[in-house]
Amino acid sequence: MNKDTKAETDSQKFTKGIKSVSFFIFLSRITGLLREISLAYFMGASKITDALFLGWTIPNTLRRFFAEGLVAPAFVPAFVEAHKNSQTYQAVSSISGQILLLTSIISIAIISSSYFLPYILAPGFDQEGKRLSSYFIAVLSPYIIFISLATTLSALLNSFKIFGIPEMTMSIFNLSTVLCISAFAILGGRPEIGFISGVFIGVILQILIQFNSSRKLTKLGISFRKNNYSQKIWSAIPAVVTGGAVYQINLLVSRAIASIGGEKVVSYLNYASRFFELPLGIFVYSMSYVSLPFLAEGGKKREFGFSQAIFLSTAITLPATFGLFFLSKPIIFVIFGYGKFSIYDVIETASALAMYSIGLLPVALSRVLTVDFQATGKLKVPVISSIVTFVINTLLCLILVGKFKHSGIALASSISSFIGFIPLVAYSDKKRILLIRFLKGAILSLPASLFAVISGIIFSRYYLELYKILSFAILILIVLLTFLLLLIFVKPWKNHNNS
Repeated sequence: MNKDTKAETDSQKFTKGIKSVSFFIFLSRITGLLREISLAYFMGASKITDALFLGWTIPNTLRRFFAEGLVAPAFVPAFVEAHKNSQTYQAVSSISGQILLLTSIISIAIISSSYFLPYILAPGFDQEGKRLSSYFIAVLSPYIIFISLATTLSALLNSFKIFGIPEMTMSIFNLSTVLCISAFAILGGRPEIGFISGVFIGVILQILIQFNSSRKLTKLGISFRKNNYSQKIWSAIPAVVTGGAVYQINLLVSRAIASIGGEKVVSYLNYASRFFELPLGIFVYSMSYVSLPFLAEGGKKREFGFSQAIFLSTAITLPATFGLFFLSKPIIFVIFGYGKFSIYDVIETASALAMYSIGLLPVALSRVLTVDFQATGKLKVPVISSIVTFVINTLLCLILVGKFKHSGIALASSISSFIGFIPLVAYSDKKRILLIRFLKGAILSLPASLFAVISGIIFSRYYLELYKILSFAILILIVLLTFLLLLIFVKPWKNHNNS
């Protein structure tokens, strides 16, 4: 096989992987959005939603920290090595047992300290808000045990290059919460209890589906004894987890400071962040997810994966940034503006979304650079970036929350993302490729970006005067036309393998 054919094969693998992962992440993000819509419709923005979102923040943060945070840089390489050595069972059983033991201890610790945690994480809440938060923290904390087992199975499937099933199960998880929220709200007037029930039903379904697929690949079991594969993961933990810990602590600190801004502030930030994470999850995270095997192999394949990820992340993120900024009010209005979610809630949530959108591009490019550093073993650089981002974000949150409340918290996040991006660029050995591919992606995305700006400005003046169904249809049309322009001007990436 010559180099051109090999390069074409790599491009096809990259394209196929992105299509598969993006599709299922898209479904998970859309169903996740449905979950937020159901909460907004049945609960609006209130003291209870503030407490519920804080209670969910703890296990959800630990999910990202322990479950998602270790999968790409640690779990998958360990399983790949075990598969090559015909020792997959030994690796899976040891890793599953130790993760189960660790997360069980953490869950018990959270339950034991649930009374005191709201005083640390939400000092601005009143006594009733703290009491509700304590309850939600305690009942939701065992989720980390289940999701860690589900993620271990997900990593196993990924090591066999099976991406669709793990991502598909997230949609099932979200749909279970939507159904339970709706059922409990309609039948008993307790949507918050429906959310809790849906979370545990959903994660159990995730485990069962992935277990069924995994057992066809290898024997499964649980062992609490260490071996070379579990040891390989633990050896990667200090640097990898430190970077992830700083990022997750950053989110917790931001929420704690946000609670000082008054009632509903935490809810506004939570609703707004769903749209900020939508393009990141569907496109950027899927690209970094798929590019990891290319980056880990080094040489030309690393250059190929890095080049493609930077180019596509830039081309997709810029129109999304302008769209989210100029269409923030129509987006929140047509998606959340129902039931108990008032027009005032729409305006305040939209202001947070506009400020979040400013940081979309640096967050996207930072993700690509971080994965590249992790794949090449330079684990300290993302840690430095995370610490810089954390310090700047904390300072800016404290400065801006008093006057700008939730908008100030979102703006602090965006500014700190730009500053945290600087160390990643400074230590990268691919600066030339980064600059060239960034510029090419930015230039080719100009028509789509300009369309997003112009249509966003015009539509934002008239959306309140239209029927909500018509506003929704126009919004979808703008999104589709923006993406169509992007597809027209950004040629298939297989033609841009080299810078």
